Amino acid sequence: MLTGLRALVRATRAAVGVLSVLASLSGAVIGLQLLRLRRMEFLPGYPGFWIDHTATPAGSPVPGGRTLRLVVYGDSTTRGVGVARAEDSLPFLLAQRIADRRRQPVRVVSFGWAGARAADVLRDQIPRSLAWHPDAGVPRLPGADFVAVVIGANDATHSTPLREFRASLRHAFDEIRRTAPDAEVVLAGVPRLRGALRHLEPLVVLADSWGRLLARIGWQEASAAGVRFADLATRLRPMAADEALSSDRFHPSARGYGAWADVIAEALLGPAEEAVSRAGPPGGDAGARLDRGGRPASRARTGAARPTASSPSRPPGSGR
Repeated sequence: MLTGLRALVRATRAAVGVLSVLASLSGAVIGLQLLRLRRMEFLPGYPGFWIDHTATPAGSPVPGGRTLRLVVYGDSTTRGVGVARAEDSLPFLLAQRIADRRRQPVRVVSFGWAGARAADVLRDQIPRSLAWHPDAGVPRLPGADFVAVVIGANDATHSTPLREFRASLRHAFDEIRRTAPDAEVVLAGVPRLRGALRHLEPLVVLADSWGRLLARIGWQEASAAGVRFADLATRLRPMAADEALSSDRFHPSARGYGAWADVIAEALLGPAEEAVSRAGPPGGDAGARLDRGGRPASRARTGAARPTASSPSRPPGSGR
């Protein structure tokens, strides 16, 4: 009996030693990847243009229809990083899809910038969109018809604390709803990161895992605020990396942004009945709903501006 216990102790010590070595090796690998990541050259945060454009419908416009206004907040994907023309940027492509669906011109302005996180949307981008503009025709948050928030990738790569991310989104949605109560609002969830920078795994795998947690929080907060949710992690159509990514192998290309715009426009403009029936959390079962504490909830927060949009868009069968 004593001999067996001693053997068990020796085996346990050996296993602990092996695990310690593996942990040290993993830490060393991640450390080297972080050093390599810092030395990598990504595309500049300013792509050479500002996004303040008007998209016109491809078909015949609605007679007498006014120009709709779209305000966009977010990170480098809302800044146009990865493409050479504003017309190939995500905000413009989304505006074009709205214009084609509504058969009205859409004026779009983006307040996003490279490296932005959820806290930046609340702390800086929304206040800038509230500032007075000399040009009365420039879209800004008061009176906006549509608002798109594309945020979370940088929060995933920087491991923003979940509580902080949730609070930033919650207060941002509250401010948007208070200032533009009639606007149709959509949040684009954190996309999958594993398709980019494949040579930096397992670092990218860790960021992708954190991004999935952030995406679920994003869905919960969107649901509570009456905001539609575009699940980029599961709804993007399969594309080859050479087609979907730009030259830095991280930011989307023009075709990649087109695929993003398709998903976001579907969530924003889809039939209300269909959107409600498809509601469900990223990575969860379609139709499931959670409150902000992660518990099942029967309805969204009261006072939401658009009850038909209180359940974020979610296609059936895409839960994981």
